[in-house]
Amino acid sequence: MRKRHLQLCLAFIAVVTFILPIICIAEDTTAGRKVYEKYCIGCHGEKGDGNGAAAKNLIVRPRDFTSGVFKFKSSPAGTLPAADDLKKIITYGLPTSSMPSFRLMPDVEMEAVIKYMMTFSQRWKMEKSGEPIGSVSVPDFVGRPKSINKGKELYSERCAMCHGEENEGGSVSFTLRWGAEQCKDLARPANFKNRIIKRGSRVEDIYRSIILGVEGTPMLSFKNLISDEDRWHLTSYILKIMGKERR
Repeated sequence: MRKRHLQLCLAFIAVVTFILPIICIAEDTTAGRKVYEKYCIGCHGEKGDGNGAAAKNLIVRPRDFTSGVFKFKSSPAGTLPAADDLKKIITYGLPTSSMPSFRLMPDVEMEAVIKYMMTFSQRWKMEKSGEPIGSVSVPDFVGRPKSINKGKELYSERCAMCHGEENEGGSVSFTLRWGAEQCKDLARPANFKNRIIKRGSRVEDIYRSIILGVEGTPMLSFKNLISDEDRWHLTSYILKIMGKERR
């Protein structure tokens, strides 16, 4: 009797420890798959490789989730994004691309589809999300004339060859696949004259693009290339190009 009781206890522990989590994961995946098939499969494809039926008609290719490489995130280069990064992209979309805003999608559906998206790449099973850089405090000098002038010097040295001078926009000669093999996409420098970048139009978004870079493209992280003060000066000048400097 005691032996039988012990066997039942061990069986119960096994169910709770191993079987229930698998069932829960399957349920989460099923819910997310339904959302994915409803909203995402047309562009990102059944396999999450960015080869959906509409992909061939898009200038900017849909994200290939199988690579585990994401351009816009709050974590350092080479690391996976946080779930909140993916939620932000789904919520607000990516300006100047075909990725629309899904801000009306219920949270439960958004969380489910993010979990499903994570099944496309083995990286999510082997790695943890990178540590986000956290909140950013904008210095008072950002957007001021002195900061803009310093940023203009830095821009000419570091940025103009790809993004073009103030009145030029992005350089066509750098609309190349160079450095973009991971994303399987054409790397197009941002044209700041359009007054917005894909990460967003806030001051903090511009700064984050400078400090984090855009992974899988020629846009490098400037975290170890210039000082933090200079990164803010660059931000000031880019704001001017975008017509958003302080008056």
